[in-house]
Amino acid sequence: ATQPRVIAHLTQLRDAWQARLAPVPASSAAPAPVRLGVSASPPKVEFTPITSFGWDQDPYPSKWVSVYITSGVDGVGDDPSKVTCTFAKDSFDLRIQNLRGKDYRLFRNLEKDIDPSQSKYIVKKNRITVKLRKVDGEYGPDHWANFTAKRPRKEEGAASADPSASLMELMKDLYDEGDDNMRKTIGESMMKARLGTGAAGMEGDF
Repeated sequence: ATQPRVIAHLTQLRDAWQARLAPVPASSAAPAPVRLGVSASPPKVEFTPITSFGWDQDPYPSKWVSVYITSGVDGVGDDPSKVTCTFAKDSFDLRIQNLRGKDYRLFRNLEKDIDPSQSKYIVKKNRITVKLRKVDGEYGPDHWANFTAKRPRKEEGAASADPSASLMELMKDLYDEGDDNMRKTIGESMMKARLGTGAAGMEGDF
């Protein structure tokens, strides 16, 4: 009776050992593909232009031009970090991001130069004030007749090199902005100047 039990036990040990040595069959299923993360490009920000604002300057010799934005910015002071403003010598760029779900921008080319390093902006609860520091001229800060430049500005050297061109631009501005009497006066002056130049040229030819 002992021998059959021994044989059965040895048989079980052999089967177990062979099972351990048997190769594991390869899985027929292909490994799942690994998805690599693709960084999405940031969404393009579309700004709503700020068209309602005011500006002023103190009486001469004021060193500052102030810009006031009060319309449509209620609650902007709750998170001043949403407001940024960059300054260049002849422009400024104010941006408000995610104010009640919208982005706003006020960009202007200025009539005269400013000092970017001293210019600043102040954010209050329901308003933004931009302080533009004027550049001192020969006799102190200039008075600004207009806030923005009406046409692309020229460098001072180019303007001084041709004084007649600057005079013609000034007369054109007066003609465009003046009333009928002003336009008539300027038109007659320009006609007389042209006739006078032509007559002088004719005399020189003879």
